[in-house]
Amino acid sequence: AGKKIMSRIPFCWEEAHRLVGIDAVDQPMPVRPTAHYCMGGIPVNTNGQVQRDGEGNLVEALFSAGESACVSVHGANRLGSNSLLECVVYGRRTGAAISDYIKDRTFASIDEKRYIDRAKERIIKLMQPHGNLRINALRQQWQDSMSEHCGVFRNEAIMKEGLNQLQTMKEQYHAIKLDDQSKQWNQELIEALELESIMVVGEMILTSALNRKESRGAHSREDYPDRVDQEFLKHTLAYYQEDGITIDYLPVAIDMFEPKERKY
Repeated sequence: AGKKIMSRIPFCWEEAHRLVGIDAVDQPMPVRPTAHYCMGGIPVNTNGQVQRDGEGNLVEALFSAGESACVSVHGANRLGSNSLLECVVYGRRTGAAISDYIKDRTFASIDEKRYIDRAKERIIKLMQPHGNLRINALRQQWQDSMSEHCGVFRNEAIMKEGLNQLQTMKEQYHAIKLDDQSKQWNQELIEALELESIMVVGEMILTSALNRKESRGAHSREDYPDRVDQEFLKHTLAYYQEDGITIDYLPVAIDMFEPKERKY
């Protein structure tokens, strides 16, 4: 058995040994669900133009493509490898749409220095010590909270608890201390910038899931186990604003295939 494991799945053995200190030749590997793909994203039409609201209005001159975009070809549950559809097909369509859009157009000049200075200020602020909290500890705390409160099965009470914890972690973020003060290849700084962004995404996911009082696709609520097409056959639009998350909805366009109950 040991030879088979080391020849067929050496990577799995290495990960089990590295992450939890288990020798998978002699001990069973623990298995748990994890997030590897975000089924939402920046809302776009089939040409990659970013949609502003639930009325279908567009953001002028703004496009998105690939796995950051959500043209919504997968519905509420994406099968493995289907990201190729978004990346290849709609990536090509978006590139062609951008090419057509910029033809014979003039664009206003942008005050690049203003945005560069703003980015520099953000980094300088992070590099300055504000406390003793390490970024890896806060990131692990966020991951554990999302796994517990926004996992495969959710309910209102547990998601509200997760939102409360997230608000506390957002306050803790201002007390982080970066040990690495280098200005090149600073992985700790990158992790700090990424954590700030994924905490925003986590808050959007929890808020959207709380507002969707049904189960649909990968969104499975123990307190609302049934799908409710009459009320929730629509896309969720989440806006991150200064006063918190605002939720709106976008109707689902059904041309050929009516939604049916999944019986497998």
